[in-house]
Amino acid sequence: MSTDRIIERLQAAWQEPGAGRRLYNSAGSPPYRPIANSNQDQPTPDSVSNPYWDAVRWMPAEPYWHSGGALEPTFSAYAFDKITALELDEVGASRHHLAAQFAWSIITPGDVTWIVEQLAGRSVVEIGAGTGYWAWQLEQAGVDVAAYDPHPPADDNPYCKAGPYTTVLPDDASAVKHHQDRALLMVWPPYGGEHARHALSVYEGDLLLYAGEQYGGCTADDGFYELLDAEWDEVSVAPRHVTWWGVHCQLAAYTRKSGSAA
Repeated sequence: MSTDRIIERLQAAWQEPGAGRRLYNSAGSPPYRPIANSNQDQPTPDSVSNPYWDAVRWMPAEPYWHSGGALEPTFSAYAFDKITALELDEVGASRHHLAAQFAWSIITPGDVTWIVEQLAGRSVVEIGAGTGYWAWQLEQAGVDVAAYDPHPPADDNPYCKAGPYTTVLPDDASAVKHHQDRALLMVWPPYGGEHARHALSVYEGDLLLYAGEQYGGCTADDGFYELLDAEWDEVSVAPRHVTWWGVHCQLAAYTRKSGSAA
C-alpha cells in the first residue's frame, strides 16, 4: 500500500466514533491520539517530501515517561489490535513495515533543521545509510551527503526493502577514510554490529551525528560506546526528535575531546 493511502486510512480512522480507544485498557490509561495537530506536531514544509514522517504523525501515539510525557507513536500489541476498525499492520502502518520502507529511526522536520545547524555548512558522510532516507532528507535541505551501505535494499533484506531514495554507494565502514573532512552520520546501527565502532575508529574528523540508543541498548556494540565515551563529548541533543514508544532513540551531536587522538 502506498504511503499516501496509509495516511488516508489513518486520517479517516481518527474520524470514526471511538477513535483512539484501547481494547485492553488499563486503569487510567489515556486513549491513543495522533501527533498531528498536537503541540508536538511538525508539519512537513511545502517544498520538502518526507512521507515517513507524514505517516508517523498520524499513527496512534501515547505519552511515555522516559520522554517526559511526550507523545510517541506506538507499535505495542495493544495498539496493533485497532484504533477503530483499522488494523495498523494490515495497512502497512506498523513500525517494522515503515522502518524497512524508510529508516529505523524517524527523522522529523525539526531534526533536519537541528542537523543543518550543527553542520554549519559542512558536508556529511553517512555509514550504514540503508535506504538512503536520512541522506535524502538532508539533501533536500541543501546538505551534501556521501552515503554508503554494503547491503542494498531488496525484497529479501528484512531491514531495508525500499529505495534507495538517493545515491547509496556499496561500501562498508571503511569508506569513511575517503571523507575525513566531513561530519560523520550514523543512524540506528545494527544491534551487536561492528560497523559503527569500525567507522568511528577510522574517522579522523571532529563531528559525529548519531541516532540510536545508548550503551546497553539495541544499537551498535559495546566497543562503539566505549570508544564514544573515551574520545567524544556530547554537545547537543535534537530537541524535536520523535522515537517509537519505548524505543530510547536519541539524536545527538558529539565533538572529539580535547587531546583525543584522531
